[in-house]
Amino acid sequence: MSEKVVSREYKVLLQKDLFIGNEQEILKKSHDFWQDFSQAINNIVINVNGDLDEITDQRIIRFYDSNNYTLYCNNYILRERQDINNGEREVTLKFRHPDRYISQDRTMNRGETKFEEDIKTDIKTPFEVLYSFSDTQKISTTEKLDKIQDTAKLYPDLQDKLSPLQLEDEIKIIGFSIRELVIKGGKFQIRKDPKLNSQCALIFWYEKEKNEDKPIAVEFSFKYGDENENYTRKMAQRAYDVFQILEKQLTDWVDLESDTKTAYIYKLGGFKKTYCHRLNNV
Repeated sequence: MSEKVVSREYKVLLQKDLFIGNEQEILKKSHDFWQDFSQAINNIVINVNGDLDEITDQRIIRFYDSNNYTLYCNNYILRERQDINNGEREVTLKFRHPDRYISQDRTMNRGETKFEEDIKTDIKTPFEVLYSFSDTQKISTTEKLDKIQDTAKLYPDLQDKLSPLQLEDEIKIIGFSIRELVIKGGKFQIRKDPKLNSQCALIFWYEKEKNEDKPIAVEFSFKYGDENENYTRKMAQRAYDVFQILEKQLTDWVDLESDTKTAYIYKLGGFKKTYCHRLNNV
């Protein structure tokens, strides 16, 4: 059975040094970015509304993997999010792959599942597509994520897809814990009938234990979705053109040379691509 792409999300890294400051200062800078972005896309999209002026989420992010990076080397990401205000935890297992049919061949049915298309850009690849299949579950404040078997209990499909899986292997936090702050409120319309908006967000990552006013990464994203995967050529073209404007016209804001947020954390954790090659040839 073919999974439907229920969401298409476009992501680009911004110049993080432009967003140094406290919450009021980054809200001001977010507003400045939104004004430039809105003016640049005004003649492409149907309508632009709102502003990037609302802090909607504040949480702690942790990525987990084995010492051999078993998950990441096999295109999996294991991520925990913990709400800063109430302490609630959720864990997400995500599989990402450029081939849609490889990505969708997972059993992701334990929690809230999502099959989506992630589009990102950098200086080498102006339009890179990854299909992402994820499963998010709530976990208790005391539940441990110490070994691969802890993950396999939450996601039994791992034992089939990563065979043989060393259940006793320990898993660790990759890099360091991250404090995430999300600003939303802006949107632009890409379909008339039925009306469909693309929701925009700025995602700020800070090293939890260090200077909270200096982000290690700032990402701008916009996404739209349809549960029936009813994406027309016109709406896709509008989104593509908006993405092109980010890359080619808003160069004072965009950073095409940075790693993605996740790749950056793994690099800090000591990961190297050559390690996966050696591991797969053992």
